Amino acid sequence: MAIYKPFFIPQKEVDMIDALNEELIDDILGQYVDIYKVSLDDTSANIYGESQAKVYQTGFRVNCLISWEEPTYDQTDAGSDLNSNLELYFHRNTLDEANFAPEIGDICNWNNFYWEINNVTEPTLIGGHQAFNHMIKAIANRSRLSNLQIEERPR
Repeated sequence: MAIYKPFFIPQKEVDMIDALNEELIDDILGQYVDIYKVSLDDTSANIYGESQAKVYQTGFRVNCLISWEEPTYDQTDAGSDLNSNLELYFHRNTLDEANFAPEIGDICNWNNFYWEINNVTEPTLIGGHQAFNHMIKAIANRSRLSNLQIEERPR
């Protein structure tokens, strides 16, 4: 089956949009996160494939746009709890060049807090066409440091 591209959106225009967004994210804004992937070799699993504690690989620094929600405090019988969400917008071509993709369960380090990615989508298609994937969006929520076993990224 052949891939049909829209007639009124030439590849030259898509390349220009990609170049502008890559320059904006990588060179002008300079926002980034360190992402830690689960180390499958070091994490022990039971017969069901479940694990009590995950071990993470060394962090990988990725440039992205970041949207942060104001934290909310939930009061329960056990005490107060701080909740917040983080939206990460990655440029697809940059991730393809680095041979990297965020996945559900990955941990991010941003603003001295750890966040667990719980949703990854590709919502932006240029011109609404599936041949022009442009962005990957990840949603993460705050995670407790006590739940993580992370090897810090060298600075």
